[in-house]
Amino acid sequence: MRFALACSLLALGQDLPRRGTFGVPLLPVPPDVATKLSLKPQSAAQFTAPATGKLAGDIKNGDILVDINGKSFSTFGEMNELIRQLPVGSNAKLTVLADGVRTERQVTITEKPRDKGENYEVIYDSVVSNGNRIRTFVSKPKAEGKRPVMFWIQGISASSVDSPLTSQNIVSKVLKSFSDDGWVTVRVEKTGVGDSEGGPALKVGFDEEADIYRQTLKTLDKYPFVDRSRVYIFGHSMGGCHAPIVASETPVKGIITYGTVSDSWLEWQIKAARWQSLLGGADPEEVDKLVRQTVTLYNALYTEKKSIPEIRKQYPDLAELIKQSAPTDEMLSVRSVKYMREVNDVNFGHYWQRVGDARVLDLFGENDFVSLEADQAQIPGFVNRKKAGAAVFMKVKESDHGFSKTTSMQDSMAKTGRPGAEFNPEVIRVLKEWIASVEKG
Repeated sequence: MRFALACSLLALGQDLPRRGTFGVPLLPVPPDVATKLSLKPQSAAQFTAPATGKLAGDIKNGDILVDINGKSFSTFGEMNELIRQLPVGSNAKLTVLADGVRTERQVTITEKPRDKGENYEVIYDSVVSNGNRIRTFVSKPKAEGKRPVMFWIQGISASSVDSPLTSQNIVSKVLKSFSDDGWVTVRVEKTGVGDSEGGPALKVGFDEEADIYRQTLKTLDKYPFVDRSRVYIFGHSMGGCHAPIVASETPVKGIITYGTVSDSWLEWQIKAARWQSLLGGADPEEVDKLVRQTVTLYNALYTEKKSIPEIRKQYPDLAELIKQSAPTDEMLSVRSVKYMREVNDVNFGHYWQRVGDARVLDLFGENDFVSLEADQAQIPGFVNRKKAGAAVFMKVKESDHGFSKTTSMQDSMAKTGRPGAEFNPEVIRVLKEWIASVEKG
């Protein structure tokens, strides 16, 4: 029986091949280095040596990648798309800045390694969404019987979640703590990311992306080791916007959100422009001008559905803000105009009142300058209108938007984008304490 089960598990996901990798970590270029080298945001990335100190091919620690096989990129999403198109076994010619000097490096593309844990095995499976096969990662504990599930829904970034649970990124840190307790953990890539088909990722809309999580949640029933009555969703940042949508269609036991949005996106865009600028030390008079321009730009973009060229022509005084906010006429700073319009069209209060019997833990890192506390804190009110006491709001001490241990919002802002952030385990403590209370009933 065990042999047959093991064989069936090995067969899962073999229809979707693994893609290639440089085999070297890439991180954002430190802000001071980017300024010194006149690099635009996300138009370059820095290779950083792993703990072993070894790098692949001709790559040197600190090299700054600016193009791949002669093709430059303006966003990390475009960079990831260039990498994922490289065949395993091929050689890639990279243009890098080494100590500020433009030079070439070469690296052989290798298949992405598979996660091999002591207390779990990872099933590389897939779901079909909008006609594309999308990579899923399901960690199965070696403990016997049906196990509870933690399903992670990532934030707005189109970056890959394909990392070992033993790695140092925030997703792995949180999920491994549950895997160590004998839980099943679930992650899913986005369309056009990693092994997944479709894309390019940055042109995928919010509604299309939501279907990835919808299909993943639906397919959990096929795993014999999953306790379907004990499925929890963790929606980080934008993932907290997807969570109530899929949970309103397929029941779950619990939903955890962290640093998310429940107002319209237009409201967040306006409030964040003022709050973050003041926090960064900008002159209040100039901040007020910025906010008023922000209102005009994003109302035209989201509500009136005008294109960037139309807005540029109608409001010439917005030229500088548009230049800072939209690297292309179809793209905003992180995702596409299409994606952000669809986010703004969602009535999140509608979905939060339709999550059925799910219990909800609504978390806000007290040093989170990205999301807004009042926006996050109103979610339990939506949920509890339908089922009193089902949702609670809590702050996570000394934690920022990315679960880093920080002393203040200003401290978080100063450290954002720099290596060496210290993970704050407080978020795991709060999570497990709440889940224990839910499980106890």
